[in-house]
Amino acid sequence: MDWSTRSKVALGSAKGLAYLHEECIPKIIHRDIKGTNILLDFDFEVKIADFGLAKVVPDNKTHVSTRIMGTSGYLAPEYFFTGKLTAKSDVYSFGVMLLELITGRRPVDKHPSNDSSVALVDWAMYLLRSALEEGNYEPLVDPRLGKNYNPNEMGQMVACAAACVRDTAKHRPRMSQVVGVLEGHASVEDLNNGVPPGQSRSYSC
Repeated sequence: MDWSTRSKVALGSAKGLAYLHEECIPKIIHRDIKGTNILLDFDFEVKIADFGLAKVVPDNKTHVSTRIMGTSGYLAPEYFFTGKLTAKSDVYSFGVMLLELITGRRPVDKHPSNDSSVALVDWAMYLLRSALEEGNYEPLVDPRLGKNYNPNEMGQMVACAAACVRDTAKHRPRMSQVVGVLEGHASVEDLNNGVPPGQSRSYSC
């Protein structure tokens, strides 16, 4: 995928999730957001697919407790460890998907020197912080892209990814905030909720 296609996939997915979380009544938590559940038509328009694990959340509930389901590498830490599911669990999974679009890496990969697994979030955390502080995206960016990307759009996507994969659910942005940043209508500061950019403790899921 070239950069414009990756950007289109990111924004289309964000809009779809924002609709499920913030416009549907009652709201829907997908519970299995990942690259293979994002379908594209011939114009690369996004359709979020596979609602087999989705949960409907009544307006009077902040979360639902449920059996842990989903795909390794995409699961939010609070959901993985407690079974408490919120819309912010989908936000985390979306952040992992953004990292895939940025880096070209899989959500869980084999360590180059042994048989252990390395989560993409763990690998990327320091690089995300460095990119946000210094504006140097090269260590993060998929080598297949080279320098064929829009630096402003890359900065927006990196900021969104870093905010979405924060370990604490309440510090993650809402999907409508992510949409605003990816569209260029909102500042990346809107994602931070008082949390320094890129700050998050990383988990292996």
